[in-house]
Amino acid sequence: MKKHKADLDRQQNPRKRKVEHEEEEETDALLTKKQNAAATVKIDDLPEDILIHILSRMSIKDAVRTSVLSRRWRYLWMYISQKLEFDDRYDRNITLLDDADERSGIVIKRKKFKTWVKHILKLHRGQRVDSLVIRFTNLRLRYLSSDIDSWIYFAVEKEVKLFELNLSVEDGFHCSYKFPNIDKLRSREVKVKSPVFGSLRSLRLVDVDIEDEVVKYLLASCPCVEYLCIRASNTTKNLEVVDPLPNLKELEISDCCNLESLDISANNLVSCTYQGKKIRSPFKKTPNLTELTLGGEFCHSFIFEPNKHSSYSAQLVKLVLNLKTMAPERTNVPCDLPQLDSLKRLELNTVTKTDESFLFFLSLIKASPNLHEFKIKLVYLLLDFRLPGSIRFVQRTPFPEVTPENAKCFTHNNLKVIELVGFIGLATETPFIQRLFNVAPLVEKVLFDTPIGYYRFHPLIDSVAASEGTIPWLINPCASHNAKRWAMDVKKNICSPRINFVIL
Repeated sequence: MKKHKADLDRQQNPRKRKVEHEEEEETDALLTKKQNAAATVKIDDLPEDILIHILSRMSIKDAVRTSVLSRRWRYLWMYISQKLEFDDRYDRNITLLDDADERSGIVIKRKKFKTWVKHILKLHRGQRVDSLVIRFTNLRLRYLSSDIDSWIYFAVEKEVKLFELNLSVEDGFHCSYKFPNIDKLRSREVKVKSPVFGSLRSLRLVDVDIEDEVVKYLLASCPCVEYLCIRASNTTKNLEVVDPLPNLKELEISDCCNLESLDISANNLVSCTYQGKKIRSPFKKTPNLTELTLGGEFCHSFIFEPNKHSSYSAQLVKLVLNLKTMAPERTNVPCDLPQLDSLKRLELNTVTKTDESFLFFLSLIKASPNLHEFKIKLVYLLLDFRLPGSIRFVQRTPFPEVTPENAKCFTHNNLKVIELVGFIGLATETPFIQRLFNVAPLVEKVLFDTPIGYYRFHPLIDSVAASEGTIPWLINPCASHNAKRWAMDVKKNICSPRINFVIL
């Protein structure tokens, strides 16, 4: 009764209702203010381990800059434990005028970078670092070897899990830095009282000369290693990557010009990349190998000498072939093709001339009855000795010639996704695209990525355009619009309307 009487009183007295409403609003506002105050925490109120974790997610330069904020922040960055990354390849602070200034400026830049890395590593006070990445254009300066050695010793002492040392030079020349030998590594092992790189899970060395014995020693010392990459090592000759390597899942050996033999026997290896000389098949015992990337002369051997690779080709699920124009002796279509019965995805990255036919590549699709995805990327060699200022290159014969009739003599019903990258509308491209869609009638999706503007105004492409009249979009200022129009013509004239055709 009392509650009902109070409600009736409020209805009859508007002023009383207004006062009570205002009191409720004030109460709610006060409560919200208290909640916001309780939820608001200043960054300086956070414990140091959280602050260090935040700094670990920043670039090393930005983390060091926080040292000026206050006394508390002055030394926090020195305890970063997650990742230290140094890269001198994207520093645009130096403006260069001519060749002399450029050489001088780059040398000064490299010296500053070396000093910066040395300073940061010396001041670091944390017990461990999970990841250390150093990308440094060494310029073949041998006097820097001791400094680079110290970077490796720092990685050993901090028990890094991921270590990358990339010394590749921008002009392509080898820097000739040599990884510390076994005696030096053993001396560090005694100093740190633990196996060298005992916690290492990923090791990537680019343009670093490392001897076979050192690789063997490191693999024996790194039972947890999951990824190993050795690229452009001139002192690697007879390499063995053999069990026990219980955790090794991914391996890359590329561009080691003096490599004579490679022995890979790793039961748990899943993915491998080998690019280089033609050598005896390196895959001795790799039952779980399903992803393979090949390049150089060995890649050609995989295609033209399939019997030498039959012990592992049938188990591959993903295959990437980095192909260049065939050597002069490769003129005929091989009688046999690789056994690719389990292959689901095939990627072809080709470096070729503008007048070559690509119908031969359809035979690789034919050799893969369960193929689901196919990607081909074209990069054209725009070098022609007939043009002023061009560099004359060694003439090579085209890929093996396949007639259009032979190219369409099979049907592939499992191929569902096609990716076409780098196609620019040359006359040699159209027959390949036509036959590709003829042999794969059940394709569901096509990704078409045309290199807009990449070849524009190049004299060799212009001359081809003038003779063929097929690529006006390359020399048209409205390149983007015409490239899409050409791709739409492909969709309209060649592809089925039911296909999901995506132009990137």
